[in-house]
Amino acid sequence: MNNIKVIEKIGKNPGKTSVVLAGVHGNEVGNIKLFDRIITTIEISNGKVIFIYANLEAIKEGKRFIGMNLNRAFMKELPEKLSNTLEAKTAREIIPYLNEADFLLDLHASNSMDSKPFIVCEPQSLEFAKSMPCKLITTNWDGFEPGSTEYWMNLQNKIAMGFEGGYLGDSESEKRAEAALMNFLIKAENIEGTIEPTQKKEYLKIIFLYKNKTSPFIKTRDFADFEKMEEKTLVGKEGEKEVYAERGDILIFVRDRKDLNEECFLIAKEMEVKR
Repeated sequence: MNNIKVIEKIGKNPGKTSVVLAGVHGNEVGNIKLFDRIITTIEISNGKVIFIYANLEAIKEGKRFIGMNLNRAFMKELPEKLSNTLEAKTAREIIPYLNEADFLLDLHASNSMDSKPFIVCEPQSLEFAKSMPCKLITTNWDGFEPGSTEYWMNLQNKIAMGFEGGYLGDSESEKRAEAALMNFLIKAENIEGTIEPTQKKEYLKIIFLYKNKTSPFIKTRDFADFEKMEEKTLVGKEGEKEVYAERGDILIFVRDRKDLNEECFLIAKEMEVKR
C-alpha cells in the first residue's frame, strides 16, 4: 500500500517539524503543480519540512476522491463500510507524519467558481492564521465536520491550518497557495524571510451544519460562499420541508444533495478576536 509520496527536506540547524499536504482532494491540481515546482528549489534553514502528495490514485484519475473524502478519514474509528476504502488506508499512511509534526498546513482549492480564499483552524492556531494571505479565518469546524487533517492535529492541541486558495480552475489559486506556504514556513521558522503585512482579518465561527434526513435536498438558488443573509431566507427544500436561514446567518457550501445524510450547507456567525 502506497498512496502517498513523501519528500523530506532537512535544514542545517535544529528546529520544528512542519508537514505540508497537497492532493488530499485529487482534483485540486494547482497545489500539485505548486509542489512539483517548489520542492526542488526551496531551501530549509531550520528543522524539517515534510511535503506529502496525499492521494496519488485520486490525483492520477483527476478525481476528488476514490472511495471516500480523505478529509473525513482522519478518525480514530470509522464506520465499517468506510474503514477499508482507499482513503481510510491512505489516512493511516499519513497519520504517523502528523504525529511527528509540530505544525501543519493542508492546501486546498474549491470547486465553486465564486469561492473566496479562507483559513480553517481552531483557536490555538489563530496566531499562525493571522500570517496567511487572505481575509477570512474560520473556526469551529471540528464539531461539525470531523476527520480532517487539522482535526487529527487538533486532537493533540497542535498548530494546524487548512488553506482554501479559491477556485481550483483559477491560476490565482496556485499563487495564493504559494504565498500561504511561504508565510507558513517563515512563521514556523523553517525558512528565513519576512512576512509581508496581510489583509485585515474577518473571523467567522461555524455554528450549524444541515444534513438531509428523509429526502433529497434542493437549494432554491445559487448562494455565494460566505453570503450573509440580509433577511430570513429560504435556502432549499428537503422534500416538502422548507429549510431557512435567519437574518445575519452566513452561508457556506450550499449544495444540492440526492443521497441522504449528506452535508447540504453550513452556517457561520461573525466573531470577535483580540488583535
